[in-house]
Amino acid sequence: MMKPKALFTASSLVEDRGGNFAIAAALTIPLLFMAGSLAVDTTNAISMKTQMQNAVDSAALATSTRLANDKGLSLLDAKSFAEKFLNGQLQEAMNSYQAMAVKPTVSIIPTINGSSTAWKVSIVLEGSQAATPMARFLGHEKTTVKVAGTSESASGTTKGSVSLMLVLDKSGSMGWDLGGQVKMNVLKTAVIGLLTELKLADPEEKYVRIGGVSYDTKIDKKQGLKWGTDYAGKFVGKLEAKGGTDSTDAFKWAHEKVTYDKEDKEHLKETGQTPTKYIVLMTDGDNNYVSADTSTKILCDKAKKDGVKVYSVAFAAPDRGKQLLSYCASSGAHFFDAKDSAELIAAFKNIGQQASKVVSRLTQ
Repeated sequence: MMKPKALFTASSLVEDRGGNFAIAAALTIPLLFMAGSLAVDTTNAISMKTQMQNAVDSAALATSTRLANDKGLSLLDAKSFAEKFLNGQLQEAMNSYQAMAVKPTVSIIPTINGSSTAWKVSIVLEGSQAATPMARFLGHEKTTVKVAGTSESASGTTKGSVSLMLVLDKSGSMGWDLGGQVKMNVLKTAVIGLLTELKLADPEEKYVRIGGVSYDTKIDKKQGLKWGTDYAGKFVGKLEAKGGTDSTDAFKWAHEKVTYDKEDKEHLKETGQTPTKYIVLMTDGDNNYVSADTSTKILCDKAKKDGVKVYSVAFAAPDRGKQLLSYCASSGAHFFDAKDSAELIAAFKNIGQQASKVVSRLTQ
């Protein structure tokens, strides 16, 4: 008995595996392209939002700090300063994203309390960039992101005091090339970024004291805590990459200096405050001996118990080095795993911004 023609055609189609694959591919490939395009747009939006938020926070902090320290600064000039500072921070992002456009709104509100004036600087920033070609084909012309940041700063003794020690790895591997740049040069740039944030928060050098120590298999160079950022900048500028790696003695020295009674007395004499204390521990490798990891961990535990906030930065470091730094950090938010030069610079800038919040309070 012969099959009806329609049944024959249907059964032939089912049995023809090659034809089924071609049909499935024709239906699936466009969907994969659309999904990939949407994933790119989503990734770009997240990256753009992060850069915009960092820029807004930095501009708000810088503006409120300048208002608190420059009594002759008008509100109009302060808004102009905020916009220029923001544009400077966003320049890299503007170059990274095709057709990116930003629209900031700056609001400044003074509150007078006797002879003291508090400043609240709020910045709202909306940014957009052209969507990928596939997204535009589907009717989605652009991706828009909106962020906001608010900084509150006051004149007088309402500001906070900070003591910060840098503990920096200058072992031989810091002389290696990473992505076309010598790692030691990148570290110097990154530290200057941190110092810049603190200098903006304390332009008169009354609230921030910074020092540093570098290490290879032993302590190399030392810079005691000093007012302002200049001494620390010169200290970092002289570092040269050589030697092995042992973080123990350098961290111990930094802990002793930042918790020394004399350090509290320096701040009490100047501001009447006990400072918030920080140690920033950085490495790009493993300690030469596991025993040095153990001894450093013990010192990190003691520092945290003494109320020191420990930030740690791994710079393209292997797993054991990252594990040590992750352990030493005061929390997950205090540990940075910088895989390349850009991430190292961003990490140190972020630490500088966090420490600056003590001097000029940042709210969201």
